[in-house]
Amino acid sequence: MDIEQYTRLWSEGKVANPSGASFWDNRADEFNKLVSRGTPDQRIGKIVEFMFSNNLLSKDSSVLDIGCGPGGFAVEFAKISREVTGLDISAKMLDYAQKNAAVANLPNVSFKNLNWDEVNLEEYGWEKRFDLVAAINSPGIHDQITLEKMIAASRGYCFLSNFVDRSDSVQDIIRTEVLQIKDPKFYVNTVYCIFNILWLIGYYPYITYVDTDREHVRSLEEACIYYGTLFEAVNNSDDQKYILIRNYLEKISQNGFVHERVRTKTAWIYWKA
Repeated sequence: MDIEQYTRLWSEGKVANPSGASFWDNRADEFNKLVSRGTPDQRIGKIVEFMFSNNLLSKDSSVLDIGCGPGGFAVEFAKISREVTGLDISAKMLDYAQKNAAVANLPNVSFKNLNWDEVNLEEYGWEKRFDLVAAINSPGIHDQITLEKMIAASRGYCFLSNFVDRSDSVQDIIRTEVLQIKDPKFYVNTVYCIFNILWLIGYYPYITYVDTDREHVRSLEEACIYYGTLFEAVNNSDDQKYILIRNYLEKISQNGFVHERVRTKTAWIYWKA
């Protein structure tokens, strides 16, 4: 297969209009819970340790974090590197990121409300500007153009993380049986295509796979908000989608709580730019 075939395969089955700023604004509270609870998410610590041990990150590094969300990784990068820039399309995510960086007393991290698709590297002076460019489970890297722009911004390494497989015991049932959504999951073919595109344009990507198995417990009301937001349902009696979600959650709840088991296989890919 050639690059054009991998590019087509990467986009195959994807929705025409990816989620915009309002979708991520609505999920900012949920994402921030993993960052602001006092102790870093173990998954964040493992990735940072992996980067450090493989010389992707050092105390002198300048880092660009594409799709930084509420700053979970950007804050941890800033604790051990010279400077960090985080980008996100969600203003609400970035409000949290600013607060989390301030709480950690980190003046060496800054955040910009930008869409990676629209960033002009020359305009920002970002051509070969960063020692490490990271995109961790970020929808910002979604085709060959955004991938090559990531490479163009790096003078050192690039790191990309994405799901290879994921099983959500509640979310998957809501998607396929309750709402009967037929669209493939967003990560289908992503890692396979990225690896092969990188290889074909002359890079030597390293890849590591990491498995996780965890449980989330939410109150019924929290679960209604979480899954309603995830599937862009409106919390009112006129939204049939929300009613279907709530009815299912009420059915499976135990003593007022909804338990979900999440199993993932994630690929960590890095390469010298």
